[in-house]
Amino acid sequence: MRYLGLDLGWTPRDSSGGVILEPAEGGVSVVSADSLRAHEDTLRWLARSRGRSGCILAMNAPTIVENLSGSRPCDKQLAEHFSRYRIDEYANNTVSASHPRTMAKGLVRMGFDNNPSSDAPDRLVETHTQSAQVLLFGVDRPVRMKGGPIGGRKEGVARLRELIVERLYTASPRLLPSPALDNLMEAHLPDLNGTRLGELEERLEALLVAYVAAWLGENGVEGCAFLGDLTRGYILLPDPSRTEKAE
Repeated sequence: MRYLGLDLGWTPRDSSGGVILEPAEGGVSVVSADSLRAHEDTLRWLARSRGRSGCILAMNAPTIVENLSGSRPCDKQLAEHFSRYRIDEYANNTVSASHPRTMAKGLVRMGFDNNPSSDAPDRLVETHTQSAQVLLFGVDRPVRMKGGPIGGRKEGVARLRELIVERLYTASPRLLPSPALDNLMEAHLPDLNGTRLGELEERLEALLVAYVAAWLGENGVEGCAFLGDLTRGYILLPDPSRTEKAE
């Protein structure tokens, strides 16, 4: 079983980040973290990364979108639960989320099941990284990246890497050391221009997304928060409080 994380660009021309995690003794290990150029590169990455034994692919973008306008019920639930943490809110519909919706439908045609409870070899789930930060890291406000002055963005990357070390290196599943992880965590920020910094931000977002997939794989749906439904769209989030109660 592999765990894939895709920080999907919002249009076919936008770049994306892709991370592969695999189970290892004592936790999960980063196999690769890639910067993906536009739609075709993303499809090629998905085709070669899903693995022979199946995978859980988590995507930081809407996967089930059927409303023609406004927001999905799960987007409204997300805002109700997390607005006090000042997460970014979006009105996801067939117009505003056209590319993610098309990508998700294509993945279903490739054999991915978008039901997180399914026993299908390949599953596709939607998550939301800012809300996942709140639950995994216990922060009052999630780290924001990809927008604003480059100095502030670099500070955000540094803070997110600190939180990953503090929380995920000892979590369950535990994020294990690997060369690919070292490349993400040790990239020298002063040397990065805007383009290279953007690629690092996408890969770090994809790491969080892949970790959500690993959380689902290791803890099951019962260890997750589930907002919405399979018809109108849902958002799946890791919920440490549920695994602590089970223990």
